[in-house]
Amino acid sequence: MHRYTPNAIRPEDWAPVAEFTRQVALDLHPVEPRRATEAMRTLSQFVVWAHRQGMPLEREAIFTPDVVERFIAVGCTHLALSSQGTRRADLRRFSMQLTRHAPWAPLPKLLRPEYTIRPYTQDEVERLLDVGRSQRTPLLRRRFGALLALGLGTGCYPRELRMVTTDDLLDRHGHLCLAVPGARARIIPVTPPHDVTLAQIRQEDPGSGILGFTTKDWDRAPLGHLLEKVDRPPDCPDLKIQRLRATWLLHHLENKVHLNGLAQMAGLTSWKTFSHVMQFLSPITDADLYAELTRQ
Repeated sequence: MHRYTPNAIRPEDWAPVAEFTRQVALDLHPVEPRRATEAMRTLSQFVVWAHRQGMPLEREAIFTPDVVERFIAVGCTHLALSSQGTRRADLRRFSMQLTRHAPWAPLPKLLRPEYTIRPYTQDEVERLLDVGRSQRTPLLRRRFGALLALGLGTGCYPRELRMVTTDDLLDRHGHLCLAVPGARARIIPVTPPHDVTLAQIRQEDPGSGILGFTTKDWDRAPLGHLLEKVDRPPDCPDLKIQRLRATWLLHHLENKVHLNGLAQMAGLTSWKTFSHVMQFLSPITDADLYAELTRQ
């Protein structure tokens, strides 16, 4: 952060505010490099804009509600409304940390809604696969199909999907498997029929990222960018990685896969995720349940 220089801002605009902006960002105490980069990108654009308006480089003068709202209304017109909302929320949060006298009212305490991740139904899965096969270019078919195959076939976390390459596809015990790198490193057998899709990608494009898409570390929505040119008909289910993962978990729970083994394959450190998925399990009759419990 001491040497950060934005690429999208002209040097003559950055030079007068560089030292001030870097110190402001350091005082936010970002916990990891990605967050530090995101903070610097937001702060640099905001401070440069404020300096152009003739404002002094003083925290209590710049980081106020009026200035932030004016920046969003005038300086962020090129952004989508959702991105403007994100920029506003970030600057409000930064400003409250950086000022003592600016008239910032405390944010209202939000009641957290009940957390539910709904797995896809079989019909929804089939529709997603159809949409993937009908994409207009081979590259889009590759990206959409690979994303579905990884999500429904391995249950990987979003960050893991972005990391894996065809070199991570291995053959173990007669099955195609994915060796997931990172903090939750593990080897996951690929659930059919998605093993066919991944095997074909390995054969046709060895040594590549399975998704066929390179993401940047600072990108907040890399999978959204991956899919931004995908053709999605109105009846196409909304594509969420966590729903793909929940669908993978539910499939194996329905098939009575050993729970400890499934938790290991899913990279879980607690049983909380299972509690979200179990409510979608198919009901069982008393007779069948009793038979299972008595091993009959």
